[in-house]
Amino acid sequence: PGSLFLSHMATLLENDAKRMQSDKMKAPQAVVAGVEAPGVGYGAAGTAQIEHDPPYSAANFCCPSPLSFALSLLCPFSWLGSCRVINEKEGAMLLTWGKFSSVVAEPGCYILNPCGTALSKVSTKQQTTDLPNVKLLDLKGNPVVVSGVVFWQVEGIKAASLNVQNVYQYVNTTAMATLKQVVSKYPYEDDDDGAGAGHSHGLSLKTEAMQVSMELKEVLQQRLAHAGVRVIAFNMTDLSYAPEIAQAMLVRQQAEAMVKARKLIVKGAVNISEDAVQQLEEKGLTMSAPEKAKVVTNLLTVICGESGATPTLQLN
Repeated sequence: PGSLFLSHMATLLENDAKRMQSDKMKAPQAVVAGVEAPGVGYGAAGTAQIEHDPPYSAANFCCPSPLSFALSLLCPFSWLGSCRVINEKEGAMLLTWGKFSSVVAEPGCYILNPCGTALSKVSTKQQTTDLPNVKLLDLKGNPVVVSGVVFWQVEGIKAASLNVQNVYQYVNTTAMATLKQVVSKYPYEDDDDGAGAGHSHGLSLKTEAMQVSMELKEVLQQRLAHAGVRVIAFNMTDLSYAPEIAQAMLVRQQAEAMVKARKLIVKGAVNISEDAVQQLEEKGLTMSAPEKAKVVTNLLTVICGESGATPTLQLN
């Protein structure tokens, strides 16, 4: 049995050596935002690059080191619990005496040397991280309440296991910081007079949700690339003023609506008065300047007044 085991291990080592040699002959590929991009090298400016996982090595699982191999031969019964199962949408990283050895991303049953090895599993399913009711400041310093959701997936098993302590908590904290940074670059709503256009180019959180979501995704992807995480989407689900200024902002919005309505009413009243005087003159009615002014005054009073006009006649 010992000679058969050694022969099997030698075959595994030989196959791994051939596979590594063929991998070296292939052109390297960069991963940009989770998608393989042939011909793009690492270090390209403005791109978020996710680290590749090394190829799986069966020899590293059965014979990760000479010490592990020797101890497993001295204690053959330790192999009774050496089977490990990797499920669908799951990856695992192997550590041998505290050092990285290999990564496996294919589901199945694997034989792992029980001496000096540790297998850490990571889910590669699509995950969601909710950011409910986060109070932030917009470009004008107004407190706003923003809710968001991040859709993400682990693509670099080694990076997600070694570069961060807890990938789920890391995504949550980083997404919170990204949301605060991006929201502070835009006002809640843009003024009609363009007061905030010099900073946000006329954009606002209320009207440009799509562009803000794209910027959130790009910034977050750059921060999570070294953790082996691909950001699928980062959307804002809710946006409102903070309760302490909501009433004041409601009064402001009502005042703006009233001013717009008054401007429309006055503009219409002027047009009506002008048309009335013009039509009277076209029908042959000649009026003096004071009479025209009286007609225009009466029409503006009736049309622009908040309450119904009370007619008053002068009796001579």
